[in-house]
Amino acid sequence: MALGIVPSGGYGGYEPLLVEICKFFRTGEPPVSAEETIEIFAFMEAADESKRQGGKPVTLETVMARARADLAARGSR
Repeated sequence: MALGIVPSGGYGGYEPLLVEICKFFRTGEPPVSAEETIEIFAFMEAADESKRQGGKPVTLETVMARARADLAARGSR
């Protein structure tokens, strides 16, 4: 296990991102799956919730369960 700061690789600029954006506009096929996108949002919400709770660990599963419960509650209105 590495400790400290380690390089993550070079910076290739925005070209790879722009290629994927153009491909998406042409094909309508997103470069990232819906599942991965949802996981990214869950990760960000878990980080925000942890911050709100003073740094307490928050799992992605907890965030996803709360989101499902909120969705179900909205659906029953």
